[in-house]
Amino acid sequence: MNIGDYTKTQNNLINTETELIASQQDEHADTLAITEEHVTVEMNNPWRPQDADREYIKQNIRRRVRNASVTGNAVFIRAKPKPTIQDGENKSVAVYARVSTKSTEQVSSIENQTKYYTEKIEKTPNWEMQEIYSDEGKSGTSMRKRTEFRRMLQAAADKKMDLILCASVSRFSRNVSDCIEQVRMLKTTNPSHPVGVYFETENIYTLDPDSSQMLSIHAMLADWESANKSRRMILSYDQRICTGQYPVLDLLGFRHTPDGDLIIEEDEAITVRFIYLAYICGCSCEEIADILTEKERKTLKGRTVWNANMVRNIMRNERRWGDLNARKTIVVDYVKGKTVKNTQIRDAAFVPGHHKGIVTPEIAKAAHLVAASGRKLDGGVPDISVIDKGALKGFVSVCPAWEGINNDAFVEVCREVYTDEEYDQLTYEARVMNGEEHSAVLSMELIGYEVPRGISFLTRNHPSLTISTKSIRFNAASHQRLGHNRFIEILYHPILQALALRACAENHPNAIRWESDGGKEIPTLSANAFTKAIYDKMEWMRKYSFRFRGLTRERGDGRILLFFLDEPQIFVGRKERTTAGESSQSGYVQYIPYKESKISVEANTDEAANVYAYPDSWERSHIGVSYALRKRRDRLADLLTEQDITEKGVIVENPMIGSIPSREQMLKELDQLLLSM
Repeated sequence: MNIGDYTKTQNNLINTETELIASQQDEHADTLAITEEHVTVEMNNPWRPQDADREYIKQNIRRRVRNASVTGNAVFIRAKPKPTIQDGENKSVAVYARVSTKSTEQVSSIENQTKYYTEKIEKTPNWEMQEIYSDEGKSGTSMRKRTEFRRMLQAAADKKMDLILCASVSRFSRNVSDCIEQVRMLKTTNPSHPVGVYFETENIYTLDPDSSQMLSIHAMLADWESANKSRRMILSYDQRICTGQYPVLDLLGFRHTPDGDLIIEEDEAITVRFIYLAYICGCSCEEIADILTEKERKTLKGRTVWNANMVRNIMRNERRWGDLNARKTIVVDYVKGKTVKNTQIRDAAFVPGHHKGIVTPEIAKAAHLVAASGRKLDGGVPDISVIDKGALKGFVSVCPAWEGINNDAFVEVCREVYTDEEYDQLTYEARVMNGEEHSAVLSMELIGYEVPRGISFLTRNHPSLTISTKSIRFNAASHQRLGHNRFIEILYHPILQALALRACAENHPNAIRWESDGGKEIPTLSANAFTKAIYDKMEWMRKYSFRFRGLTRERGDGRILLFFLDEPQIFVGRKERTTAGESSQSGYVQYIPYKESKISVEANTDEAANVYAYPDSWERSHIGVSYALRKRRDRLADLLTEQDITEKGVIVENPMIGSIPSREQMLKELDQLLLSM
């Protein structure tokens, strides 16, 4: 700079400073003038407009803006240009690709994306490939199952990249809130190292401040497209179900044809059939899973490691036995993938016998009943046997925990060993003995006489059993009278309403543990399935337990205990009012309605432990039951022979299941299936 220029610059600075001082003096003078005027108005005129102060402030603002200027030493710094992907900085670039299905077209799409972006990064001088992240067959509505997407976000948080390339907003996310939130996180997690996303189709670069609104619009469109696709799928399912075009997929043991049929895949069917037969023969799901893992049997996805849940799920699918239940579950929230059971929320269809099953419906039902019986059923499906001759004719062998037989099934099994005439006579006599019908012909011996009910003489020295909704309990006298046996068998006659107990071998199909290995008595048997059938048959109220006196009969080396269920002692657990709501005249003896068909009388609020009652009908009778009727009932016990006590039953078909192979046949087939694996 020469002397002339320097002198000129100094003169300009002096002039500028002089003008600034003069301006400030003028502004100060004006302010003083306005202030004095304002104060004068305040003093001379106590009333003033409400906006007087506002006008005064506005005048000050206008004057300050008019007189503002840049000081001589101020340095003006311009902002950088808006970020773009074309700037010259070196960048570590990642690629994210996603397809929603694993179809051949989608596989081609993801490969094309990978190839395209690999070449694009190689051709850009200042770009370096960080990694390609790709989720195949994953929905964009949620991050939950997109493992590669989550891994990419973590890498961005660790500052391993500067830029992410993605074909479109819909590939990045179809959830508008997820899309905007993740873009924001990439930008702000490390403020000194923000990571931008470039959506090529929409030409949006998220580090550009002007991109936010455009990104929100496209994210909303991607979300709307996903919702619209969900609605189209629902409509498509509705139309296919209504026209009989049921959706079918491959599953272990089956392959589907283009026509929508299911055909058996023979090698996989071996695994499926083995699972069913092993389960109904007594193997647990855990044991079956271990065997399949050891044999390296493949799942539908080719895995060879099995667990108990996989075994259970195979047995629950109705397509294994030939039925088709279309649309069992539905998606109620496509974003979160929330699936619920379709309880007539949307159209569905059930098609029995839709295709040939790997197992029969009877075998499948047997497996489901074993599952319902729980771990208390160790031997698998028990055989149903009934005694077909002798004094115990019609008695059915009982497995107390077996859910596969109910009251109707007991009656049907019992009836199989009688002719129609015998059954009619039996039911007639049962009604007479239970007091439900009068006998047309009675013995003239002691006619009109009555005898006390056996339960009236119950003491701890008499055998007794107590039936509740979940168990059967025997007293110590029952063990003593029947003898010390490790295992017993329970027999039940649903027409005569009688139970019988007798000793049996350990290998008996329905053997029940009666004593421990150390000789300790086992008083209580878990029997919720069997007692439910009794409660249904007798119409007992389930809030009560019922106790019965037993009869012991000994014939040769055999012993048997008999219990008739028509003379109960009712365990109440608390005091009951009588039907009339007053105290019973019998003192401590209570008579209550105890059947479901009668109106229940509410219990007293006063607690009383071990309170017992009797059927209300007994209160209106005399001292007991007809001697002639009692003699008829006791005839069953009197006619017993040693042969009767040991008589074996004949195996019959279970009415609740139908025809299935015998246990011996199933065990033989299991061996063959194991050899073929």
